[in-house]
Amino acid sequence: MSDRPQDPQRDQLLDHDADGIREFDNALPRWWLYGFYFTILFAVAYMANYHLLPRPLFGKGGMVAEYQAELAAAPKPRPTGTAAVRLVALTDADSLNQGRAIFEGADNVCASCHRPDLGGLIGPNLTDDRWRHGCSVQAIAASIKTGYPLQGMMPFGTGKSLNDEQVLKLASYVLSRRGSAPPAPKPIDPAVDTACQ
Repeated sequence: MSDRPQDPQRDQLLDHDADGIREFDNALPRWWLYGFYFTILFAVAYMANYHLLPRPLFGKGGMVAEYQAELAAAPKPRPTGTAAVRLVALTDADSLNQGRAIFEGADNVCASCHRPDLGGLIGPNLTDDRWRHGCSVQAIAASIKTGYPLQGMMPFGTGKSLNDEQVLKLASYVLSRRGSAPPAPKPIDPAVDTACQ
């Protein structure tokens, strides 16, 4: 037995019950109350430190500083689109031959719509001086990458992706064939084809 005096109010049943269950009216243990109060104080201090103070007392500088540090450490995105990077057409025979292989290859359907000689079939003639979407190497590369699905041209011809080097070689090949005058080219459509500069 304990030498501690018994509290006369301890283990007193309350007057109400719920479905025949009655409860004691006992005080919570002190260790539990102190833990409960500690969690309240900790939550208030945490909120003030990380959400209200401009520079936290503890930690690495708060959410804003942490976010800015993560942004600074993140890899920088490469520019996308042809406006961000100035492309220069390739003129060496090896690059042009690789571009031709892509144009005529089975993985892409460039030649099936523009003909192997680029004179135009379903797609427009790519050898004259009147083009629909521009005739610079940037415009050609953009046309290859994005395609014109509403006009029947998927991105990269078939939707099968090409890397930037392959796109540049293909665009350079197309540009190199300008002025080649294939036999019986597709006629110019004056409503949509505009003169190249």
